[in-house]
Parts: sequence; structure tokens; C-alpha cells
Amino acid sequence: MALAHACAAGLARADAPATPAEHDTPRLTAAAVAAMPRGEAMVEAWRLRDEGRWIETLAISEALLARDPGDGDAYRLRTLALSDLGASHRAWELYLARPQLFEPGIARRLEADRVARMIVWGGLHPESPATRLDEMKAAHAALTALNARLAPTDETATTRERLANDELIALNTLGRHEAVSARYRRVTAEGGTLPAYVGGAVGDSLLSARNPELAVNALEATLAADPDAHQARVLLVYAYVESERFDDAYALLDSMQASQSPWLSRAGARQEYANWRRYDADVTRVLVDSFAHALADAQRQAEALVGVGAMNANLQQTLGSVYLQRGWGERGQERHRVARTLDPEAAAPRVGEVQALLDLDRTAQARPLLHELMALHPDNLHARRAHDRWERRQGWQVTYDGAWGRNTNEDATAAGGASPLGTRDARHVLRLASPLMHDRWRLTAHASQASADFLGERVRHRLLGAGVTYVNDRLQWGLEAATPGDDYDDGTTVGTWGRWRFSDVLAGGASFYRNDPYASLQARRAGITGDAARIRVDYTPNESTSLQAGLEQIRYEDGNRREAVSASFDQRLLSRPHVLLNTFGGLHAGRGSRDDAPYFNPSRDTSLELGLRADQIVWRRYERHFRHRLAVSAVNYRQEGFGAAWYPQVRYEHEWQWAAGRQLGYGISYSRPVYDGVREDRVGFDLRVAWGE
Repeated sequence: MALAHACAAGLARADAPATPAEHDTPRLTAAAVAAMPRGEAMVEAWRLRDEGRWIETLAISEALLARDPGDGDAYRLRTLALSDLGASHRAWELYLARPQLFEPGIARRLEADRVARMIVWGGLHPESPATRLDEMKAAHAALTALNARLAPTDETATTRERLANDELIALNTLGRHEAVSARYRRVTAEGGTLPAYVGGAVGDSLLSARNPELAVNALEATLAADPDAHQARVLLVYAYVESERFDDAYALLDSMQASQSPWLSRAGARQEYANWRRYDADVTRVLVDSFAHALADAQRQAEALVGVGAMNANLQQTLGSVYLQRGWGERGQERHRVARTLDPEAAAPRVGEVQALLDLDRTAQARPLLHELMALHPDNLHARRAHDRWERRQGWQVTYDGAWGRNTNEDATAAGGASPLGTRDARHVLRLASPLMHDRWRLTAHASQASADFLGERVRHRLLGAGVTYVNDRLQWGLEAATPGDDYDDGTTVGTWGRWRFSDVLAGGASFYRNDPYASLQARRAGITGDAARIRVDYTPNESTSLQAGLEQIRYEDGNRREAVSASFDQRLLSRPHVLLNTFGGLHAGRGSRDDAPYFNPSRDTSLELGLRADQIVWRRYERHFRHRLAVSAVNYRQEGFGAAWYPQVRYEHEWQWAAGRQLGYGISYSRPVYDGVREDRVGFDLRVAWGE
């Protein structure tokens, strides 16, 4: 809506420039005009109009018409003065009453003024969302009709050009952004320029049509022609961000904030009043910080702004968006709900609340809100994107995970016998989930194969299974079963898992599998299977920090009880728009109850890992991106009876996202682990494909 106000201001400047303040009060009194001869009064009125003193011009014409209602010249002058003052609709009514008094060129100008004023009205705040485009549609229809009546002659060229420029504002409000973008491309290709008063509308449409580089060009040209075009300056910040030019965006924001104080005052005023230009700059900075991964700064600024303007719906919605980006779904939903209460007809709070409910897995609650949102704001870009996310979430979900490894060791006699991974290993898992049913349920199917080479023998474990999942609010739960398709196991795998979200930052989960599909392939080679139980707790105070702790027990058929405890952390060290640097690490301790198991089963072992991970966004275009990561860590592994050893781990990976919900990732890794005192060289490759949300 801010853009609509900016467009209205731009049209007002083009259609009816402001009268100088010193001339707001007519110098001539009604008595003085009444005493003047008609001819002298008309000369004075035209002189005042030429000086832009339209109120005085109007006063003289009204006085002359009071003297003689049939005075055609005074009637004509009054009509033109009303048009000059911005009362274009009234001027058009007067023209229609006596059209014979006006030349064709003047008539065209009056009608163009009326259409321009209709466009201004069409861009202002509507009585209700359901009727918000009605006036703009009527304005566009009137503009189209007028343009169709104009013959393509030199006399009408100026009017036709003006109508074409005014139409850009109408098309922008109507959401026809591609049409605005096409006109801008055509004009610039021909070496032309557009007037500054349409620059905000053009820039907004170019951004909406996802042409940020063109938006930068258009908005920079607008500011060169009109340095005071505030809304164009705000839009330029977003154009820089969407062009990945964060340094330019911050430089422009700094200048905007430095030039505007938060509060304004006038001599003699009893109190200060808000500076809305500084407000726009402050809110824009919050959003830019959130795009640039500076979410702690964004939160701090947004909370400070809400502290001043708690009843401002836009500030509440902005803070809610920051909370969602920090991973705090419940806090985000609360702020968006407050914003919707303060401004029930606005689109942004509804969009934010729908997004929060989806993050919280409250799909049934999101459904009616989304329906209302699309009914009230069917053309809103953010509403359509929320709807697109809904569709992805409701639809099919497909993932594939594959991993391959090769292991060589320093002891040729071991020949892969000591390693739990063998000389070569691979694992493939394909999972398919049905569309969401009743906002909670999905049917699932999966196929997997794990293989490893031990002493020249290849062990394969194939599973084909199906299941069901339930997701609603705090609870996630699943049940699945799978049958084997290999010679090493004829037992059916049955598993169940559950997860409970205690709060925005704390969640816990547990699982139990009979004939665990992830149990040792070495044990399976010996005909030994195992049942597994696992418990895990996740603490994620914000997007920069995460902590996990877990317990695991595997009960093998040979009586062995393999138990382990683990803890890990991941902490952001550096956040930049295109680079993230994290430190990570973990501690693991395990024990086995048998020393004579025919598979790798340390009686006691521990490992300690500490590393760094660099993540760079190489290229990004809205939902699409390419990023790569490099992780390097050092691990100290201690095994009872074999002592301790340090070894390195290195992993490099690529991530491609070619659309929202469609992602491809792959990576290569190298490490030198030690098993039973024998050091290995391990090279691995993995691949992941995800389709859905």
C-alpha cells in the first residue's frame, strides 16, 4: 500500500502541482473583485493562473460567475482552475455541461486529468479488500476508452504519451507487472526515458516480475531525475538486495537513516511528530538484515521499533517474520496474529500467520486462513507464494539418498575384516510419501539396499516396505514395515518412531526397530540381526546454535548389547550475506557386552570431534541457488585395548536448488579412521535428491 501512496503522490505532482504556500490565501477580496471591470478582472485572473496561484484564479472566476452566470469565459476559467487544483472530476463535470466552450486540445487535457485522478483514487486504501481494485479497473477502462478515441496525430502525441505513462501506474496496481516490464524494456530499447512520477510503479513491477537488475536501472534513473522520490529509494534498496548487491543496499540505507531523524518538530509545536521516511528506512533495514543472515540484529531493531509503536500492524508483522526466520514458530505466529487483529484486511499478516502455522505443522488451522487470504487477496504475490508452498506441502514427497565408499588399510592381512565398513560399501534409500490426507496423514513406501565387501564376500541387504505417518502440531509419528529380499536375512523389519516439540527451541524423539535396517552388515553376514532403540533430544535456541544428545541400544541375536551415548553441537561463528562459517563437534561413547562377536564390537570406545565448516552461496536467484560447503575436522578416537589415535575428516559438497522444494546435493569426503588399531583411508561419495517440501 505504501507504493500506492507513492504513486498517488507522483500523479498529484504531475496532475496538479502544489500551490506555493505564500499564495494559499487570495490577495483579492470578493468586494475588490466585484468592483473591478470584467475585462480587468479576467486579465488579472489569467495572470494569476500563469503564476500558479489557482485559488485566487478560482475566486475571481467564481465572483464573475456570481455577477453573470452566463459568462462563458469565466466558466471556462473556473473549469481550468479546478483542474489545476486537482479537482479533475468536478472539472470534467463542468466540461460535460458546456463542452462548446472548450477547444479539442483542452477537452483532451481535462479528460486525461480526470483519468489520472481516477488512477490516484484507485491506488489509495480501499473500503474493503474485496473492492480494492474496482476503482482502478474503472480508471483503466476509462483510460483505454480515451486512448482509443485519440487519433495518432501530432496534436494528440503529448496526451497519448501521458496516458501511456499513467497506464503504467494502473497496470502496476492491477498486478499486471509483465505488461509494465515490457513497456519499460521497449522505451529503454528505443533510447527513451520515463517520467520520474511513474518510477516507483515501474520499479515495483520490475521487482514483482523478478527483474531486479532492470529495477535498479529504472529506480536509479528515477532518483537522478527526482532525488526526493522517497519510495523509489526504498524500492531501490530491495532491488539491490534481490540483485545480491548487499553492500550497495547497506550504503543506501545508511544514507537514508543519516538524513532522517526519527522525530520531527516545528518551532512552537507542543510535541514532536513521527518521521515516516525514517520509519520506512528503519523497517527496511530490519528486512535487509534478515535477508543477509544478520537475524540477531534484525530482531533487536524490530523489537525496539515495536516498543515504540506496539499498535502498528506492520511492525508486529515484521517482528513476526524475523521470529519465523530464527526458527521460533510459536512466537512468530503470535506476532502475526496480533498484526492481523490490528489490521484485519491487510495481506501480509495473513501470509505470515499461514507460514507460521505451516512451520508448526498446524495444517488444519492454516487451511481456513489460506482460503480467506486467497479470497481477499488473489493477486497478491506473497499470498500466491504462500499458496504455492501449501500446494507443495500437500503434494507428493520424494527423496533419494545414496552413498558409496572405498576403504583401504595399512595392514594387508586385515583385508577389510576389521573394518565395520568393509573394503567397499554402498547404501541407497528411496522414499515416497503420498499427498497429505485429512491435513495429518500420509501413506509411505520405501526401498533400500545396503552392501559391503568383507574378505572378498559381498553382503547385500535389500528391503521393500510401506508405512504411514501422522503429523499434527507438536506430534510427529510413523509406523513402517519392510520385507527383505536377500539371502542374509529372512526377518521382517518393523519400526515406529515419534517426535514431540516441547517448544520453539526444544524437541525430543524416540524410535524402535525390530530387525534394524541400519545394524551392522558384518553381523548380518554372520546371520545375526539386531533390534534397535534410540532416544534423541534437540535444543535449537536460534538459527545459529544447535545442540543434540542421544542414547542408542542395539540388541543383537547373539546376546550382544551394543550401547552408545552421543552429544553434538553446531555454532555459527560468522554470518555474511553470502558466506557462513560454523564450528561443530561431538562426543560419542559406546560399549559392547561381548568380546567374541564376529563383527566390529569394541568393548569400550570414545570419539571426540571438533571442526569448521564454511558455506558459500555462489549464485542465487530467488528460490534457485548454488552453494558449496567445505567441512574440516579432527577426531580423536580411543578404543579399549588399542589406545587412542587422531585422524582427519574432510568433506566438500555442492547444493543445487532449481526451484522451491526441488534440490540436488552431492559431496565427496576423505578420512583416516582407525579400527582395532589398523588405520584406514576412506573415500566416500554421496548423493541426495529431494522433491516436495
